[in-house]
Amino acid sequence: MPDLRLKVMSYNMGGHSARWSKRHLEGIAKAIVEAEPDVVGLQEVHRETRLSRLEDQAEILARLTGLEMRFGKSFSPGQGEFGNAVLTSGEVLDTKVHLLPGPGEPRTLLHCRVAVSNSEIDFYVTHLAAWGRWGRSARSVQIQGLVERLRQAGGPFVLVGDLNAPPGAPEIGTLMAAELFRMCGDDVACTHRYMRQRIDYVFADPGWTTTSYQVLRTGPSDHWPVLVELHRETENGETGHERTPEDFEDVDNEQRAH
Repeated sequence: MPDLRLKVMSYNMGGHSARWSKRHLEGIAKAIVEAEPDVVGLQEVHRETRLSRLEDQAEILARLTGLEMRFGKSFSPGQGEFGNAVLTSGEVLDTKVHLLPGPGEPRTLLHCRVAVSNSEIDFYVTHLAAWGRWGRSARSVQIQGLVERLRQAGGPFVLVGDLNAPPGAPEIGTLMAAELFRMCGDDVACTHRYMRQRIDYVFADPGWTTTSYQVLRTGPSDHWPVLVELHRETENGETGHERTPEDFEDVDNEQRAH
């Protein structure tokens, strides 16, 4: 079996902006389709909220891109749902939503087992607390929960998301000190068009090599999509850990994804 090559995108799509622009989702879909990723992790996805004009943004993007979709709710903002989503040209085999600890607005980790590029990987998407240094205490607790969850990954995995903190922030230092994965790309790359900071990331376990990293200055969101190409050498034709149904048993503070 050939080595594994994977093109991954992380994109905070800023779904609330659809309230003011009917073409917002078309622009998000265009940015995704043109990049041709194998797997996409989306943040700030609205399903039938007032800010989305009561539209299901996850379903619409799946239709516009032709990709398979899974959504993971973080919370309900009075009406509808808000959370993360995965789009893939492959097949989603299983999905879980893990509630992250911490005060304030609920945050989650969306975990999908994805069959893509003749292999299976664990793909994680998250979106941590906002508000800069004022949200640092919440993010620090959320990162502890994130690290605990990722320690359970048994095979090739990729984590993407909007962490709402630059690479030099103490909480990012805590995350990297766990030595579970590598940060893909340039530390100084800017991913937010107004804050002029890198707060959107792709991380990959040490078995991956980053062959390409781009911040695509396109799309209608206040975040730019991050596109990473990964390569993984395989040994004896093996490309990942075979999971059993027990690996996906329900645990405390988890919800089934929609």
